Amino acid sequence: MSFKSFGVTLIELLVVLAIVGIAAVIGMPNLAYTISKVRMDGEINAVLSGLNLARSEAVKRGLTVSVCPSTNGTSCAASTSWSTGWIVQLDGPPSQLLQTTAALSRDSLVSTSTATPAYPQFTSMGYTFFDSTLTLHDTNETESLRRCIAFSAGSWVSRSGAACP
Repeated sequence: MSFKSFGVTLIELLVVLAIVGIAAVIGMPNLAYTISKVRMDGEINAVLSGLNLARSEAVKRGLTVSVCPSTNGTSCAASTSWSTGWIVQLDGPPSQLLQTTAALSRDSLVSTSTATPAYPQFTSMGYTFFDSTLTLHDTNETESLRRCIAFSAGSWVSRSGAACP
């Protein structure tokens, strides 16, 4: 008489679970880093999107447009921290809100500006006199995850990792 088994034995099940467990332990740190990297890239891209919108609207309307930190989503805050959100606004008259961006998830976006105003304002020619750096970093200050936007001579460049000041 021959028996055919269509199931798995307990030993086979334990071996598969051990292999899956080892793979998970090895892969989890890389997965967490990748998720953080994608989140940081998305957040800095949101800032770049706001800057591009402000520049194009300034040229299109022939007026000054600001990108500034905001705590209430309706007006500029006198702060160098952008972590609570930021707005793009037409400086008017009359002042007009063009875009509002909510607070960051867990990361910190800070301007190193000591000038007034402490945020970029684009002229009708699309030029900004803002000379500073916006730096985005995670709660652990991981250097490889750091992102920044450096402004100088009327333009900006996005950098990451050790290239950020």
